[in-house]
Amino acid sequence: MDALTDEATGRYLVTTESGSRYTLDFNRRLFRRTTNPALVARRGLRRDGEYIDLVEVIQCRLGKPLLLLINLWVPGVWFTTRESTPVVRIEPVPEDSGTP
Repeated sequence: MDALTDEATGRYLVTTESGSRYTLDFNRRLFRRTTNPALVARRGLRRDGEYIDLVEVIQCRLGKPLLLLINLWVPGVWFTTRESTPVVRIEPVPEDSGTP
């Protein structure tokens, strides 16, 4: 698979050049970023490892940065963006995988 659009359904695991992994759940409109613990200490992002409201997938294509519009529920901030290093893999996640 080489790209995802905001109209997708189901769940996908997107892996980036830095080793970060984004679980995109289009059915529940949530995403979660997980990464190497050594990287988190250096440059962790707000709410890493937690499911966050996914407002829109702006870009998700192999070789390009993943770009998401998200809602962190910060008072006074309606939405923010989350940008990754270039995407190296996009794979569907089976619905019965046991992942919440």
